[in-house]
Amino acid sequence: MFEYAGLVGIDFKLLLATIINFIIFFLILRHFFYQKVKDMIVKRQEDIAADIAEAEHKKIAAKTLESEYEAKIAGIHEEEKTIIREANLEGQEQRKEIIAQAREDAKKIMDKAMRELSFEKKKAMNEVKSNIVELSLFATEKIIKKAVDKEQHEVMILDFIDKVGEAK
Repeated sequence: MFEYAGLVGIDFKLLLATIINFIIFFLILRHFFYQKVKDMIVKRQEDIAADIAEAEHKKIAAKTLESEYEAKIAGIHEEEKTIIREANLEGQEQRKEIIAQAREDAKKIMDKAMRELSFEKKKAMNEVKSNIVELSLFATEKIIKKAVDKEQHEVMILDFIDKVGEAK
């Protein structure tokens, strides 16, 4: 039953046996492996779909976090500006306080110096008065050539000096 058409020939028995073997092999594979392979493919498709959904969810979460961080960074920049502004104001207040304290200290020093100057002036005036009294007593003794009551003469000269001092 060989029919040859030229150099190539077809054996129908062999062809029929191959087809039957193929169908039997296909049915055996389908019976034992088809559902397992199909389940495996479906599971893989579900895993891929879950991975894609999870990736989308993570992408959305990442965008949300990114916008939150950008908002926080902007808030931090604003807070930084506020802190700098407050520090500048505090520095200016401290500067004013330091200047006021320095002026107060300078005024105290000036007042103390003026009191000391006044005290020294009075002290010098008393010394000058004392020297004038002694000089005038000495001069008077020399002129009169006799001893004058020292206490009387001193009272008289001090009275004269006070009157001259008030006249200024």
